[in-house]
Amino acid sequence: MGNDNSKETVEKLLQSAKKEFIEKGYMKASLRNICKDAGVTTGALYFFFKDKDDLFRGVVGEPLRQLHGILQSHMLEEMEELKSYTPGMQVDLENDKAVAIKVIKLLFQYKEDFELVITGAQGSGLENVMDQVADQLNIHYSTVFCAMRGYTSKKQMTKEDKFIVHWMAHDQVDIFIHLLTHCKNEKEALRQFDALFGYIIGGWYGAIKSMKQF
Repeated sequence: MGNDNSKETVEKLLQSAKKEFIEKGYMKASLRNICKDAGVTTGALYFFFKDKDDLFRGVVGEPLRQLHGILQSHMLEEMEELKSYTPGMQVDLENDKAVAIKVIKLLFQYKEDFELVITGAQGSGLENVMDQVADQLNIHYSTVFCAMRGYTSKKQMTKEDKFIVHWMAHDQVDIFIHLLTHCKNEKEALRQFDALFGYIIGGWYGAIKSMKQF
């Protein structure tokens, strides 16, 4: 196939697949229907995509890659900052808020794609991707938590420490999912996030303070 024709065929398949996945979810989506809607043969589909899962990743992969990039960049920045951090030191919360706003803008830029990942990915290789994001945050937040508590190693974390950090990591992911699924648009989500950011930061510092009793 020529490059132009190939690009056009892939675009048709992705558009048809997105429509089918949104309507029926991953498990009930039909490759036959996707090909029929795109006006291509099943052979053409398998020329560009290995299977149904690969096609699903083709639909939602770019938004997820961008989200991963934002989070990775922020975590690397924080790791650098931790090298010169001492317990009780003032933290730049504006940077945290700026990154959160960037995530919200991305979520609403690709609203249908992220909603599809959240509600329609069951059965695909991406069905647990949001839990994986939370697990990634949990690892990073454990490092941050240790620095703020003055621990020299994660081995010093108590069972209670690990419990609260794990909960906070998953809670933050749930907050962004809630904004995406309950706000009409980006503007409303950003307005609601002003209060939620206070909750996130207050909860984090409150946990650091209260955990000292153990």
